[in-house]
Amino acid sequence: MKKKPAPRPSRLVPQQPARKNRLLPQKPQKKTRLFSRGRSQNSYRRNRPKGELRKIWFRRLGYAFGALSLAGLCLGLVLLYHQLLTCNLFCIKDINNIEIEGAKRLSRSLVLEQAKVGPDASLLAIRPGQVERALMTHPWIAKAEVSRKWPQSLHLKIQERDPVALIQFGEELLYMDRQGMIFKPLSPGDPHNFPVITGLTPEQFRHPAGDLPQIMTQTFQLMDVLKKTSPPLNLENISEIHVDLERGFTLYANGVGVGLDLGLQEYPEKLQKFTQLWPVLVQKGLLSKINRINLNYPRRALVTLKGMEANP
Repeated sequence: MKKKPAPRPSRLVPQQPARKNRLLPQKPQKKTRLFSRGRSQNSYRRNRPKGELRKIWFRRLGYAFGALSLAGLCLGLVLLYHQLLTCNLFCIKDINNIEIEGAKRLSRSLVLEQAKVGPDASLLAIRPGQVERALMTHPWIAKAEVSRKWPQSLHLKIQERDPVALIQFGEELLYMDRQGMIFKPLSPGDPHNFPVITGLTPEQFRHPAGDLPQIMTQTFQLMDVLKKTSPPLNLENISEIHVDLERGFTLYANGVGVGLDLGLQEYPEKLQKFTQLWPVLVQKGLLSKINRINLNYPRRALVTLKGMEANP
């Protein structure tokens, strides 16, 4: 009989260890209440040691003491400043302790009234900038500078406006300075010995400071030439300067009685021409018969007589 083959041993497959679950179980979170019933809100203070509580109280007392000290210091400074304001050490005792420089047209009393300063005023209470602004509100004052001279003096330095002509708008006369600025209407008692400029409009004076229109620049050039001209056409003898943007300037002088047309350029040559013509007209007795003299011609003058024209 054949022997049965022995059964083959079965291969043992090694068992792998069981994988751990990566999702760990979490404990349910307890809901925190905003106000817990079983515990007092300030119970944490009971757990602090007494030494720490003392430090906190000392720190708070230190803050309070510092605040009270600062308030007391401020109050003391205020009281000290008040005492300095009322004491006589820094007060202007006499009106002669107020020095005024640059006042030519304005009186001393008017300047002091405009500045609103006087005797018994404390230098500590005076604000130089405020006094300067008060002075410059006067139409005749262009600039002002105020300085304190300790302990009892005050210095006021002003610069008055320098008018060069009067501008006529309609029936109103206004002062104009060298910068072409109109600053004040003519009032009773004001000086009026200035030439009157006519023919211009208010719009021609609305210009930024330092940027004069061309017609104003030419007007000042003519006035500078008239300062050096001999009578009767010197600037002090000129009563009116009429401006025409197309025909130019026309002069009216005291004692001449007629208009002199000059144009817009070559003023010295034309004025010199009149200087040579003037003695001839006086010698011939034609002054009362002349209506107008036009000097705006090269090397000659056109004299217009009343009712006729002549060309000497």
